[in-house]
Amino acid sequence: MDNEPAAIQRIAEFSRPTVFGEFKMTVYNKDGSFIFALSRGELMADELLVRVQSPCLFGESFGVNSCDCGAQLTEALRLGSQQTNFLLIYLSNQEGRGLGMFQKIKLIETEANRKVGMIEAFGILGLPLELREYRAAAEVIRDLNGYHPVRLMTNNPKKVSGLSSDGIAISERVPLLINPPNEACRAYLSAKRDNMGHIMPHLG
Repeated sequence: MDNEPAAIQRIAEFSRPTVFGEFKMTVYNKDGSFIFALSRGELMADELLVRVQSPCLFGESFGVNSCDCGAQLTEALRLGSQQTNFLLIYLSNQEGRGLGMFQKIKLIETEANRKVGMIEAFGILGLPLELREYRAAAEVIRDLNGYHPVRLMTNNPKKVSGLSSDGIAISERVPLLINPPNEACRAYLSAKRDNMGHIMPHLG
């Protein structure tokens, strides 16, 4: 574990009603970008269910369903609302798998105009498949839940290993499986399974 601090700063705390019930929101600043932590129930709890979400403007705001991002966020909040204790961490600075919005737009343009898949688009533009890091998320978990073990809601083993290497004790990986609504989404999920190691047994 690298002990260099993520330098998060808690800047606001408030509760807001949502379509899934009321959530407490704790907002952090890290190097000028925001991290949002949505929680239910009393934290500092063993076996807390945690979801760490990176943003996808297209899927979450515009209703694009060739990816599972928007559906995963909605499902995570729905499932979390059924828990006694729940925490969702939203890393607003990790759009495009950590590449940023500009590169993500170029990737989507390449996919759409050259009619290639996600992996091919990354290759054409010479971009790495993954630049996300989870140190800031680990700091948020420690700030809100101490060193209690958590259950992590993810299909991505690299997210498990990333948080574990930053000192988070993960007792269980909880799947978050979305049935693809169209062939474009099925191809996207298959690419994550086949090329990025995501665990998606429901795809067959």
